[in-house]
Amino acid sequence: MNLRQLEYFLAVAKSLNITGAAADLGVAQPTLTKSIRALEEELGVQLFDRLPRGVQLTEFGQSLLRHAETVNVQVQDAMSEIDWLRRGAVGTVSIGAGPAWLRRHLPVSLARTVMANPAVRARVVGGYDDVLLRALRRGELDFVVAELPLRELSQDLAIERLTADELGPCCRADHPLARQNEPEPCQLLEFPWILPPRNTRSHRRLQALFVALDLPLPQIVVETESMAFILNMLRESDALSFLGSTTMQWSEGQDIAMLKVPRISAVREAGLISRKDGWLSPAATAIIAELRIVCAARPKN
Repeated sequence: MNLRQLEYFLAVAKSLNITGAAADLGVAQPTLTKSIRALEEELGVQLFDRLPRGVQLTEFGQSLLRHAETVNVQVQDAMSEIDWLRRGAVGTVSIGAGPAWLRRHLPVSLARTVMANPAVRARVVGGYDDVLLRALRRGELDFVVAELPLRELSQDLAIERLTADELGPCCRADHPLARQNEPEPCQLLEFPWILPPRNTRSHRRLQALFVALDLPLPQIVVETESMAFILNMLRESDALSFLGSTTMQWSEGQDIAMLKVPRISAVREAGLISRKDGWLSPAATAIIAELRIVCAARPKN
């Protein structure tokens, strides 16, 4: 097995179509087919099921895909590090950022870094934890600042806590529940909810809190990745959401209130997430250093 074979395998696994993968790679289809068959013969297993239109990964193929992606990322890291050592090239730092980080600590940290190091270039990608971590593992991002994943599900990642915040049910400031000192958890079920996608930690955590109280799950009428959409919908309806307390400090969150419901609340720890043993360029290291300084001064985000 060699790197070229892994590259060809990854291309087919991504497109699930031999013809499409060959076009993406710029090679002849028979060449790609021959390489995949040679890899299957070497491993003694079938990596793809051939379908009338395209292919599908087998159980063996899915196993190889996990390892091949890791090898591919490590090769990319090695090439980037060697390029920097050879030419001193700064390159572009690709950063994944959760909604809160896009508005507060990251812009300050990045601005300070660029002012001190004008050659630094950065690409910032917003999103929620699950999407960002997948991109990080694929090598598309150098590091992520977001809610920290569970350690048992992130053994391949390096995690550094930088901030903490309280999560709780939120609504418009003149919502009927906002007039109560401490609503009961069951009262929250009388209203519709708008939440981030169901595979995000905050969404799963909210559902777990209701399950722990032996209550039905809330009625979710909208799922969205847009924090601006969530806040605007809260402002225009009786819907509830599950947000961090610092959200109320944003300009978009000034008409939003957090309800005091101790049994439907949680502490959200957030910070820096990178690939364990992955290479970080001097530019990325400089941005991270500023992040640590900013977060130490303002430990809530």
